[in-house]
Amino acid sequence: MRRWNSFCSLLGLLLPALVACGGNLLPGKQDELEDTLEIYSWLTGPGEDEALEELLRIYKQKHPEVSPLNAALRDPTNAREELAARLEDGEPPDTFQAISGSDLRDHVNKNRMEPIAYIGERNGLDGVVNPVVLDTAKTDETLFAVPINIERDNNLYYNVALLEELGITPPNTLEGFYDMCAQLQAEHPEIYPLAMPPAGWVLALVVFEALMPGLNGGRFYLDFFNGEAQFAEGSADIDELERLFTEFFKIAQCSNVDAGAATDEDYAEWERHGDAVYDGAAATIVMGDWIKGYFEAGVTWKGDQREPWVAGVHFDAVRSFGSGDHFTFNSAAFGLPIGAPHPRAAEAFLDIAASKEAQAAFNAKKGSVPARIDVDLSVFDDMVRMAATDFQYAAAGEDLLLPGYASLTTFDFQKVINAALVVFTLGGDKAATMLNSPRETIVRPAEEQLEPGDIDYIVQKIVANYGHINP
Repeated sequence: MRRWNSFCSLLGLLLPALVACGGNLLPGKQDELEDTLEIYSWLTGPGEDEALEELLRIYKQKHPEVSPLNAALRDPTNAREELAARLEDGEPPDTFQAISGSDLRDHVNKNRMEPIAYIGERNGLDGVVNPVVLDTAKTDETLFAVPINIERDNNLYYNVALLEELGITPPNTLEGFYDMCAQLQAEHPEIYPLAMPPAGWVLALVVFEALMPGLNGGRFYLDFFNGEAQFAEGSADIDELERLFTEFFKIAQCSNVDAGAATDEDYAEWERHGDAVYDGAAATIVMGDWIKGYFEAGVTWKGDQREPWVAGVHFDAVRSFGSGDHFTFNSAAFGLPIGAPHPRAAEAFLDIAASKEAQAAFNAKKGSVPARIDVDLSVFDDMVRMAATDFQYAAAGEDLLLPGYASLTTFDFQKVINAALVVFTLGGDKAATMLNSPRETIVRPAEEQLEPGDIDYIVQKIVANYGHINP
């Protein structure tokens, strides 16, 4: 497959009038689409599934001759691993969901992606997508995917009625969060101050994207994730990491993180913990704004109907742990893999994903901000419009607009550090029970002896793997 693609690329240079590989296979036949389109994503939860269905609805309206197949999986980690295996084996889907940034760039570096500058040009993306966002979909200034949204990750969502009933002011500082925690634990121990799933990717979101900007600052955040931190013994950067994880562990003690993982038959870590906020069993949750779509969907992850929540009425959000004007974000993006079985149908999907109509429809269900800045936000609620305003403010500032953990780190780094965060937060014995399986030992025997909150362990784990942080 790789040899064929290399040959195809060379032939396209030699005979441009006859052959063009990937982007434009045969001039003059751009309107002839295949009859099938396989999309691979993990947009499957309530709110997310409806968002993807909006894309497919518009696609089927414009291309009724094509039958799109959503080959989505429930588990993001396993989905990404299975996708990587398919790409490596030369069996790609026609298009797939990637996290813009390092996740996408890793596929590009492994020669798995077609450049799609022509998609960006004919949809004018350079003029309507913020350069920081668009750059996360590029490698060496060449576009390889279409970013469809901006997902804010440093929000602390809360149950409005619960906090009002208890007389608690929504905590927009770290000190305010600790005050809320102390009050609830003293007066209402049955209510968790924070719902926090014991999943490594969620713990990473909380410690890095929600806590680090406010505690360590945006400059440290960017230096750390750009691979520029210095970890000589006794260095200031080591001190910053120790301070970060000291506070993170204090936050964890205000949460239900040790209350158990998702069941084997149902992967619903963040949805189940969102339900705790919905039901009043927990006051707050740190999550990307996909949880907004979940609260508003009117259905649980089990498929049970319930009253949809309204943003600003039933739930609201403040910036997490004093992160203030910082805006940490990731973007979902779709690209064209090399060897896609139905490249024309995939190109048509990418054109739709890049359009104002599709980005408005998708993000209205997803709960996120459109990647295109020319989408009419009057059809969105105040929460989305405020997020868009906050994004613009951060983009105009210095060290305030921060691509997220999943955008700036390699999947290899994430797998190791995510597991280490579970060990750090829960202790090695409980983490081993959760993460180890008959097929794979993730928590090693020596780690099983670790107590929760071992600062030296997590800092050393990061330092030992820091060389893998970027692709």
